[in-house]
Parts: sequence; structure tokens; C-alpha cells
Amino acid sequence: MVENVEKIGDAFGVIWAFFQDESGQLTLLACLLLATLALVTAYRCFRAMQPAFEEKLTLVMGIGSAITAVFSAVGVFFLIQAVGSL
Repeated sequence: MVENVEKIGDAFGVIWAFFQDESGQLTLLACLLLATLALVTAYRCFRAMQPAFEEKLTLVMGIGSAITAVFSAVGVFFLIQAVGSL
């Protein structure tokens, strides 16, 4: 069991090396991947709220809009980080 956990930890270390450089900063690839993930999630949250817009469910629209705004802000943050790393 311990050997399996060590192997999994080593594999994660190798994968993490693609996303972080020697100084501890995220690489361009990592920033773009995280930005894409956050912006796609924001888009999917917005699309999931469409029935609430049609039914005029203000509470659902408010909460969904807040979640969409958070994911959008995270996506923009990582885009800015990607531009800064260039």
C-alpha cells in the first residue's frame, strides 16, 4: 500500500513539474489551462441559468450570476498571469 502511494506521489510530482517552474511560479501552459477551465466553467454556469431567466427566478439568477462572475474573474486573473509570464 505504501509503495502504491509513493508511486502516485511521484507521478503527481512529474505532472506538477509541467505547471510550475523552478521559482515556484506557474508556467504559461498552466495559466492558459486554468484560465480556459475557469472561463468554460463560467460559460456553463451562465448557460445553466437560462431556464431561470425565462421563469424570472430572481434568487437563482442572483446566485448563478455571482458564481459566473467568480469563475469569470478567476479566468481573467489567469489570463493576466499568462500575459505577464510572456
